[in-house]
Amino acid sequence: MAFVADSTLGLSPEEAEGQGIHVVPQQVIWQGKPFRDLVEITPEEVLALLAKGERLSTSQVAPEDLRATYQELLKTHERVLSVHVSGHLSGTVTTARAVAQGFGQRVRVLDSWSLNGGLLLVLKEARRLLHTGTAWEGLEEAVAPYRERVRGYVLPRTLTYLHRSGRISGLQSLVGSFLRILPVLEVKGGRVLPGPRVRGFAEGLRKVAELFRRDFPGGALVHLAHAGNPEAASALGELLRAEGVEVLATLQAGAAVSVHTGPGTVALFAGPRR
Repeated sequence: MAFVADSTLGLSPEEAEGQGIHVVPQQVIWQGKPFRDLVEITPEEVLALLAKGERLSTSQVAPEDLRATYQELLKTHERVLSVHVSGHLSGTVTTARAVAQGFGQRVRVLDSWSLNGGLLLVLKEARRLLHTGTAWEGLEEAVAPYRERVRGYVLPRTLTYLHRSGRISGLQSLVGSFLRILPVLEVKGGRVLPGPRVRGFAEGLRKVAELFRRDFPGGALVHLAHAGNPEAASALGELLRAEGVEVLATLQAGAAVSVHTGPGTVALFAGPRR
């Protein structure tokens, strides 16, 4: 069995390979030209371009990259499970399912309803279910209860990039910047939803920890992520560890998060323990 995910996963191709996951690249659009994430443009380059004021956008995985990956893996594996960023956030799942039809039942595509650390949690749960005997044909139904419980909490450093990507109006951005008001965005059910507003980034980190405690009073599996802000990710980790929460890993936020929420963003993704 081979496992595939797109580059919103938050791991480098080498890190993913070490966990038995093959990464296909999302695309970063700069000056009208697509660049394959992690292949033709690095996370550091994305952050540097954003910091210079360059306008970037993102696009789904190219069908030819998916097709080539499936073809190569099926030379040495009987089946491929391909798990991707929420279909509400990207067209990758739809494209992957269309490509998978050419391989019959040997390739199955799963919508994670999340991204980054949430995607990683859903992929690992799917792998666990298969290892413990869940039928290939019933995998999506089996993973659905877990997928529904996975949550993400995203704290941008500034409103600038949410405004650029059309997520908030210019007036909201102006007022928010003046008052230092930031939103905590919640990822659930495959969608990014506006959560509570906070005054300042430090308060935002505390609010993220509070929202996590609200949703997972008994603890959870946790991944952190950041867009060029390891200090803030570390501070959030300390807030969690002070309450006995284990952080499994700190991931790159990746181009999809960085472009739409901006450099400095910090996120927490959590799912039930098994």
